[in-house]
Amino acid sequence: MKASPEIIVVIFSLLGVGILYGISLTSVVPYVPLEEVAVGTHDGAFIRTKGLLIDFRATEYGNLLTITRNKTELLIFVDSTNARNGLLNLNYGDEIEVQGRVQLYKGRYELVVTESALKLKKACNENKSAVSFVSQIARHPGEYEGRRISVMGYAEDVYKHVFYLCDDEGGNRMRMRVKAKTGIPISELQKGDKIIAEGVFSYNPENMGYELNLISLRRC
Repeated sequence: MKASPEIIVVIFSLLGVGILYGISLTSVVPYVPLEEVAVGTHDGAFIRTKGLLIDFRATEYGNLLTITRNKTELLIFVDSTNARNGLLNLNYGDEIEVQGRVQLYKGRYELVVTESALKLKKACNENKSAVSFVSQIARHPGEYEGRRISVMGYAEDVYKHVFYLCDDEGGNRMRMRVKAKTGIPISELQKGDKIIAEGVFSYNPENMGYELNLISLRRC
């Protein structure tokens, strides 16, 4: 008894689905704990990992992120050739998952990824206020004018009523003006202190630049 053409089509369709499913199982990108990636046990491998975002810096070649897990940090280089704005919506403390290739750069292992391979797993809602990075605000300062914002950065050039907040390389700086009592006395700030500043972002015509009128400060 010969099988009908319809049955043959169904059989081959099911076989095709099975083959595709098998391929998908074998092509899943392996998950590697961040601690293992950072020590180079997977050098050259294409993997995925996750961690909390603790630093962000924009460069002309792409974006540099730092994520951490179990007291270990890992540098993530995000190729922004075809940049999209979604990356800039990430905030300090967000949990993200990334997948890319492990490589050694200047004696330190990092993960090279594309923006499409970066996923937000869990947003940080610390104190119900998102914490941005200096590099993010420096890209489009006008979008933040008049808003109360929180920003993370490193203290630099501390004066009596003014100091600057910069990214880890000092490429972007934001002027901080002290008009009220803050959580940390300005005199206690040292160059390089990692802090989160909260205040109202505005344009100061006298200095022809933007600044943050401080409401509070806290250490990271």
